[in-house]
Amino acid sequence: MALEDVLRQCDHSDHSGWYEWRVPGAFNREVIGTLLVREESEGIARTRIFPAPHMGNVHGMIHGGIITALADATLFAGPGLLAGQDLGASVTVELSLQFIGAGSMDEPLDGLISILRETGRMLFCQGKIIQGDNTVAGFSGIVRKIAT
Repeated sequence: MALEDVLRQCDHSDHSGWYEWRVPGAFNREVIGTLLVREESEGIARTRIFPAPHMGNVHGMIHGGIITALADATLFAGPGLLAGQDLGASVTVELSLQFIGAGSMDEPLDGLISILRETGRMLFCQGKIIQGDNTVAGFSGIVRKIAT
């Protein structure tokens, strides 16, 4: 698929300049719901999800599994937009995540990501999960690009 097949321009006025990342398969839709992505600044992309009741933990905060799922999805949506490639068929080789703070259920959860290095087959990335000024997690990952 082409990048245009997985990105759809958002038409909601609160998200002007954002794209909805729509990849085949149920996991992302069922677990993290709508995933938005945009180029934040030169070399940095931002993803965004909206907490839903099923995303909470026993403390009323965002479950660590959701934070991890967002980091993983951000490895594909962000660099895909930055590099102009559909990475939907690619695979995660490595994901390292450090939980730093709690995520509130009351506001969007964002991922910021940059590509550290790209080779013919691999993407090496670094990012963080944030909510406003609060850093929720830091992460790094390696994606193996697979041509479709």
